[in-house]
Amino acid sequence: MFRDNTVFVIGAGASAEFDMPVGSKLMETIAQNCVFRFEGHQMVEGVLPILDHYRQQYNMFSHYDVDRLNEKLNKMRQIAESIHMAESIDEYIFRYSGDPEVAEMGKLQIAYAIARAEKECILKTGSFDAGQNFHGADRTWVYEFAKALMIGVRADDVDQIGANITIICFNYDRCIEHYLERAVVHAYPGVTDERARLIVDGINIIHPYGSLGLLRQFPFGSAENFEAMANNIITWSETIGDSQITEGIKNAMRDAETVVFLGFAFARQNMELLDARITERPTDIIRAFSTGYGLPQEAEQAYKENISRLYTPGLSQVFIDNVRIRFGAKCADFLQTNRYNLVQ
Repeated sequence: MFRDNTVFVIGAGASAEFDMPVGSKLMETIAQNCVFRFEGHQMVEGVLPILDHYRQQYNMFSHYDVDRLNEKLNKMRQIAESIHMAESIDEYIFRYSGDPEVAEMGKLQIAYAIARAEKECILKTGSFDAGQNFHGADRTWVYEFAKALMIGVRADDVDQIGANITIICFNYDRCIEHYLERAVVHAYPGVTDERARLIVDGINIIHPYGSLGLLRQFPFGSAENFEAMANNIITWSETIGDSQITEGIKNAMRDAETVVFLGFAFARQNMELLDARITERPTDIIRAFSTGYGLPQEAEQAYKENISRLYTPGLSQVFIDNVRIRFGAKCADFLQTNRYNLVQ
């Protein structure tokens, strides 16, 4: 098992190992899905389920309603044309905090894109399960993560798996939860799917921007209810106003003895959510590790200073010296190398 009070901060790069469209790829997908083109009354470009969602809201025999629908489609085209100037879809929605339609459209597009991606990723139904198809994800980071999570856990104590860690996942997908449920069933013969789900439910997993929803309510790989899934997505502005989420994050970060960043890009608004600024205990007992794939090594000192500022108003050289960034390493490689630095 991992050391007590270990916090894993999961970013877009971690989900990329499951072939999920995250970061710039997610924005490209959303931009493409925001464009609708018609020839006469026939749609020749666009996503039909999204168009049908809006058609159901309007009377297509009313000129006023048709005009309102066209206004929405035009606004989505504007999103498609300008989203590439944002660092992420979350940041784009934040720019238009005063326009609730942008948030509503953004959430719907996110839910559709992620739900479709779950259906096609390497953990999709038919390619991955708790039986013979379990090993399809062995080259991903969550395989190494799950093995470390279960080290030293006897079958009699299986319900305690993950009880001493926190996962703060900034991604909308449920790949972690889905994999861990299957991994528990695979690793402990006799554990039922329902019991495995309860075990994973017991792990403190926080999605600051929401997710597609609970797996028991919205099964992994099912995109049919993407409209309802969109209601589980929340914006940065909504997150900072939700004390349950913000306090949950800050409590985990304050209690952390080890913080591990996986596939995380250290975006400003995400770092603000993680800001603990503790003063009641020395920060030199906190260790921090991070993957560095895609990050410029020339900015190493800046990354370490930003991590240090999560815990101290100024800069702590002692804390900075406790930060380890493995540049060029993806999440799976990082966990293979550092697993025994993280387990007890």
